[in-house]
Amino acid sequence: MNADRLETAEAPPKSLFRGFQLLISVLLVSSFYAHYGDSDSEFISVRDFLSDSGNTNADQSQAIQDAWKALCAGKSKSLVIHANEDYTLLPQVFQGPCVASNPHIQIDGKIEAPKLVKDWGSNKTENWLSFDKVSGLTITGSGLLDPHGESWWSSVKFDSRPQALQFNRCNNLIYNGLTQRNSPKNHISISNCIQATLSNLHLIAPANSPNTDGIDISLSQKINIFSSAIQTGDDCIAINTGSSDINITSVDCGPGHGISIGSLGEGGATETVENVHVQHCTFTGAENAARIKTWPGGGGYARNIWYEDITLINTKFPIIIDQQYEDDSYKYAKGSAVKVSDVTFRYFRGTCAQPIAINLDCDKIGCGNIVLEHINITSSSPQTSPSAICRFADVTSSFVNIDMKCVNHADLQGPSPSPELPSQYDQPHAQLPQTSAPHAQARPFLSFL
Repeated sequence: MNADRLETAEAPPKSLFRGFQLLISVLLVSSFYAHYGDSDSEFISVRDFLSDSGNTNADQSQAIQDAWKALCAGKSKSLVIHANEDYTLLPQVFQGPCVASNPHIQIDGKIEAPKLVKDWGSNKTENWLSFDKVSGLTITGSGLLDPHGESWWSSVKFDSRPQALQFNRCNNLIYNGLTQRNSPKNHISISNCIQATLSNLHLIAPANSPNTDGIDISLSQKINIFSSAIQTGDDCIAINTGSSDINITSVDCGPGHGISIGSLGEGGATETVENVHVQHCTFTGAENAARIKTWPGGGGYARNIWYEDITLINTKFPIIIDQQYEDDSYKYAKGSAVKVSDVTFRYFRGTCAQPIAINLDCDKIGCGNIVLEHINITSSSPQTSPSAICRFADVTSSFVNIDMKCVNHADLQGPSPSPELPSQYDQPHAQLPQTSAPHAQARPFLSFL
C-alpha cells in the first residue's frame, strides 16, 4: 500500500469549469448572430423549396438539397428548419466548398431517415448525412436527428451499416445543441478536420445497441467537445489515428464504453494519437471510463494523454491501458506494439462495479511514464476492495487508495492467475514490486482553444 494513500486533495470545483464551458458555448453561437444579424431576409426555409405546399411527400431530400445549394452559394446567410417541421431524408452529401464563408443551419425541428432499411434504397452508403469540405460551417438548434438505427442493428452486419452524421474536411466547424438518437453505427464522425467545437449535444442509444459510438475522431486536430451527454452502446468518444490536440471537457458518459484512445495498430498498422486532455467528466454505469487500447503487432504511438477530475458512478473498469487488445480471430504476428507513454490519470473519485479498478496491461515493449495521482476508487459492492493489475508499465503513483504492484522484465518469474476480467483482459499477471518513472510535466488548461 502507498504510504500516502490516505491523504487526499480536492480537484478544482466542477461548477467553475461547467460555467466556463457554458460561457464558451454561448459566445461561439452568439458570435454568429452578432456577425450576421437577425433580419428575416437573411434566412431561407426548406418550405421555400418543397414541390407541394402541404409537405405530403414521403421524401424531402430534393428540397433539402436545393436549400443547401442556395445556402452554399451565398444566396442566404442561414437555412432554418423550424420547430414544427419534420423532414424525411434519404442519405445525403452536402458538398463544399461553398461560396458562403460561414454557412449556418438552424435545426429546431426533426430530420429523420426512413424507418425501415429497405426504404433507404439500393445504393450502399457509408453515411446518412455527410458534410464534405465545408469550411466555417455552423449547425445549431434544439432539434432531433433520428436515422432509426434500430432497424439496422439486428438485420445488417456492422461493416455495412451507415454512420449517422459525418463531417469530413470541415475546418472551423461549430456544432451545438442538437439531439441524435439511435444511429445505425456511430452517431458522429469527425475526419480530416482542423478546429471544430462540438457542445451541448445529447447522443442517445440503448446500452445493448451494437457499435453505436457517440463521437469518433480521426485524422483531425484541435477538436473541442464540451458540455454534452452521451448514452450509447459503445465508446462515448473514440479518438483514432492521426488525431492530436483533442480537448474533452464536462461530458457525461454512460451507458457506454468510456472515452477511449483507439483502438490503434490493428493489422500491423502504424498509427498515432497525441495531446489529448479529458477533464471534468462523469461516467455513470459505463463499461469503462479512461481507456487506451492497442493491438499487438502494430506500430506508432499514443502519448501526452491526460484524464483528470473524473467522477465514477458504478463504472465497471475505471482505468485501462490495454496493449493486448485483440479478438479470437486476430492472427497478426506479434513482437511489436504501439508505444504508450506520458499518460496521466489524476483526481479520480467514485465507485467501480468490478474487482479490477486499475488495469495497466502493457506489452513487453512497455508503457512509459504512467502517472496516477489522487485516485480514490471504492467498490459498489459492500465488503469488497478494488484491486489493480500492472504489467510492464513504468508507473509513478501518489495518493492512490489501491495497492499498485507492477511486474517488469527483471522481476517476471512466471504467470499467475488474474482476477476475472472480460476476455480481452485474460492475460497472466504476476504481482511484484512497482517500478517508477519521472513525473509527467503539468499542462496548460484548455491549451487548444
